[in-house]
Formats: sequence, structure tokens, C-alpha cells
Amino acid sequence: MNVGIICEFNPFHSGHKYLIDTLKADSNRVICVMSGNFVQRGEFAVYDKFERARAALKGGADLVLELPSCVATSSAEGFAKGGVELLEALGCIDAIAFGAENDNLDELKAIAEKLKDSRVQEQITNEMKSGISYPAARSIVLGTDILDYPNNILACEYLKFTSLPCIAVKRIGGGYNSDDTEYSASAIRSKLLNQNEICSMANCEDAVLYRLRTMSKKEIAELEDVSEGLENRIYDAVREATGLYNLYSLVATKRYPLSRLKRIILRAFLGIDKDEQAPPYVRLLGFNENGRELLSEIKEKSKLPVISKRSDCDEEQLEFFEKECARTDLYNLGFRPPRPCGTEQTSKIIIE
Repeated sequence: MNVGIICEFNPFHSGHKYLIDTLKADSNRVICVMSGNFVQRGEFAVYDKFERARAALKGGADLVLELPSCVATSSAEGFAKGGVELLEALGCIDAIAFGAENDNLDELKAIAEKLKDSRVQEQITNEMKSGISYPAARSIVLGTDILDYPNNILACEYLKFTSLPCIAVKRIGGGYNSDDTEYSASAIRSKLLNQNEICSMANCEDAVLYRLRTMSKKEIAELEDVSEGLENRIYDAVREATGLYNLYSLVATKRYPLSRLKRIILRAFLGIDKDEQAPPYVRLLGFNENGRELLSEIKEKSKLPVISKRSDCDEEQLEFFEKECARTDLYNLGFRPPRPCGTEQTSKIIIE
């Protein structure tokens, strides 16, 4: 069976290996659709996408494909929807798997069905009128704490959008914001990684502020998740802020949580507006021997062509590919010292 995973691996850790090992125990082949150089929490990935693809393949994945920037930097709903659409377009995925704090599929499916109900969404909107955030309003309306956990949120979003069978694997180790440096990516990033050896948006905050200071209110309003006049608050804060964290503190409120704000700022820096569509191709990052067989199967069945380099693109695809090249050039500013332009074009597919 071919099982798809939508992931970030930022960085790859023991919990990710446990998920893959659990799936491969039944002789499944594992296809990972992984965020590229930018992640859903509104940050640069600590290691570039090819280095993380190598780690995934060493950890048992068979094929690693890229989740494009416009999807990878979206809300949980957009992230899940785009990831599911890419996996289903491959034409060879038998099931979608995910790690979750709650591995009871029936409970997760029940919540997913409620989230699809327009009446429930209307109730959430009404709750937000009191000045609280969408997640807080959602918890009140649904009357459950299941969605207080990040992997459960994504699990329910995947279930909302896919018609494929799903496999939920119980997450082990400490939670997302724990100090568990074996199973928590946030703990690894803050406690184990040398901040001078990884990529960070904070390393190029002057460039980010420059980009934001050149944007009009209208341009800010065209970004995903900007509504209800938030563009005015961001526009004014940008003129006062002297650093990224200063900017976040000036804009973030109970209504506009930090995670949402960081995605908005990142998408502004990368030039991703709310109407940008995913590329009309699938970008290959790496594979092993099983993955080589999967690529042959995908070539026959996929609705989207698989590309690995610039010369694979036709005229329409090239426009999207060059956008990703430009964004990788911006990503490279996050290293100390900055990496040169052009690495998107010169990086080699990882073969294990």
C-alpha cells in the first residue's frame, strides 16, 4: 500500500521516524509531501528542503515531494487542503497518514464533519465578535479540548478534505511546546540547534522590514488572513517597529494571535498574495529504490507532471518555478553568512 504523509520535518526527529516506522511495519511505501524552505508557523525552515529530504529518506521515507510555498505558509486549513490535493493528484495514494495527540479516528472525523457545517462556522464567527481569536471561538462552539493540540487540528483538517482512507498514529513523547528534545521539534530548535548554523528569518529582519515598509495598505490587504482592517494595524506598526519581534508585539492581540501574524509577515516578504495558486507540477526532492518505482507509477497515473529541474518546465510551469527560485534566494539571506543566489537551480535531487 502507498501511504502519503503531509509534513514539515523542521527538523526531522524521533517522533517522525516512529510514524514512518509504524507505517512501514505493514510493508507500506511512504510518500512524503514536505514543506519546502518555509513552514506553517510563519518562519524559515531551520535546514533547507534538500537537507531535510535527505533526513526523511534516511529515516525511512521512500519518496519526498515538495509542498509549495503558497500552501506551506497557509493556515492549517489551507495547508491541509493543498497537501491533500497534491497527494490525491498523484493517482497512486491508497491512504493518508498522520500523527495526532488523539488517534481515535471516529472522534476526529466527527469534529471534521462539524467543521464542514456552515452553521457551525457561523456560530464561530459570531463568537469572534467578542474579540477572541478563531481557535478560541472554535473551542467554545465545539465544546471540546481536542483542537487545543496542533496535530489534532491538522488531522481534522486532513479529514475534512480527503476522500481517501486515513491512518491516525498516536503521537509519542512530549507535546509541541514541551522541552522533550527527542520528540518535539520546537524543543530541538530552541535547545539543541546552534542558532548561528541554521536558517532563521530573524537573521534577515532588516530585509523583511524593508519589504514591509515599501508595501501600501492595499497590498497588505491582499495577503491571506488579513481582514477587518488588520492591514491598517500592520501598516502603522511597520512604521514604528525596529525589529521583527518588536513588530509582532505591536500587532499581535487576543484576536490576532502570533501564529497568524507571523504567516502574514512571511507571505508579505515572499510576495504571496491570497490568490496565488499552487504550481501546475509536483517538485521532486528525493527518493530511494522504492521511490524510484513509485515515480514510474506516478508518471503513469498523476494529474500533474513531476519535475526536478528548470529544464523540465514548459512556459507555464517556468513562471511558477522561477518564483520559487526567487523565494529560495530570499531564504538564503537567513543563513549566517548569507548563501548566494541560485541554489534552487543548482541543488541536486537526493538519492538514497
